[in-house]
Amino acid sequence: MKVCIENNLYLESDGQQFIIKEYTGKQSVSEGGKTTDIYKTIGYFPTIRSALNKLVKMKVMDSTAQTLGQLLQEVEGIRQYIESKVTV
Repeated sequence: MKVCIENNLYLESDGQQFIIKEYTGKQSVSEGGKTTDIYKTIGYFPTIRSALNKLVKMKVMDSTAQTLGQLLQEVEGIRQYIESKVTV
């Protein structure tokens, strides 16, 4: 499974766990000429819910809120955004 969360951020799974990866847009070329995408692993998670909680934390860390009220509004907006992407 490989699901685009937004831009270059993906949620992947390998049958054992869920992985959040951020792709750099660069590729490496092996000696055999095979190209592979280069990515940064954000984290490994046992459940999708734990991966989504990490996404919320990442968004909160990027916040520019100046007050607690602003931060709470942003957190609620982030949660609603993620739920809108997950809800079918």
